[in-house]
Amino acid sequence: MEEALYTIYILLLIIISTLLNLIISYVIIYKIKTFEITHLFILSISISDMVHAVIGLVSEIYILQNLTVFDKSYICFEASFLTYFISVSNIVHTVIISVIRLIALKWPIYYFNNCKKLRYKMGSLFFCYFYGLLWALFPLLGWSKYEKDLDGMRCSLDWNLTKYNSFTYLMFTFTFCYIMPAIFLFLSLKVIHQTVDYHRSFRENCPNQLIEILEKSYLNVLTCSAVAYFVVWTPYSVVSVLSIFQIKIPSFVITFCALFAKLTTVLNALVNCYFNKSFQVHLYKLKIFEYFLKGNKIEHNPNSITGEAHA
Repeated sequence: MEEALYTIYILLLIIISTLLNLIISYVIIYKIKTFEITHLFILSISISDMVHAVIGLVSEIYILQNLTVFDKSYICFEASFLTYFISVSNIVHTVIISVIRLIALKWPIYYFNNCKKLRYKMGSLFFCYFYGLLWALFPLLGWSKYEKDLDGMRCSLDWNLTKYNSFTYLMFTFTFCYIMPAIFLFLSLKVIHQTVDYHRSFRENCPNQLIEILEKSYLNVLTCSAVAYFVVWTPYSVVSVLSIFQIKIPSFVITFCALFAKLTTVLNALVNCYFNKSFQVHLYKLKIFEYFLKGNKIEHNPNSITGEAHA
């Protein structure tokens, strides 16, 4: 029964994530047709999430249904590697998007002089994937290894410390793939909030509605990104770290936290686009969304492109 519910949940994630991210990719490529650095990052995250859903999550179901030998399966290693690689790279994507939005608001001259350059865009994307690839490769190169997860339902990192050097790897990865991104997101949110408040007080006698809408959009999206990050990743991270120190966690709690973390394949799309009112402008033009947005129709502003047109 537990495996059946698990499989149904993963299947729903695969379908919903693929559908949402396909729509985002279509809108950015064929409707927005401008590739600012934020558009590239959102498109990159969407493609990564689709790859994760179609390959990583499908492989997980394949393993769960005992269609292959769990312990020695290359499919198990592939699913673990791909999941970890995409998870870390998408976390870095989220952090860099937040920093870019901060730069756009606080130092707009620097943004327009540098962040719009092709080498800056490609360099930022390369860093995201390189960082994720680096941490995902370490277990394959001998620093720790991929192993059964704590509840035995999937392959993951070696939280059971079956290899002598797994402890150091897990502490490093917890620090550099969870704590550091969390700090960057928190600081970015704090500085953007201070910047928006300062700009509002500065424009008190001469308000600029367009700028205020853009700042509010940035602040809302960054707040949602930070909240989603902490809410989704903290339970599994905490449970996993506790297990390193031999603190027993009930199996069902571990399973719940792991499944909850997989919501990132859907939340990335919702936070970056579907919760963004200016992105809804483009969604409304798609017939599939006309019915759902009919009651909350938004006037189309040609200068408003996912809240990023001016940055």
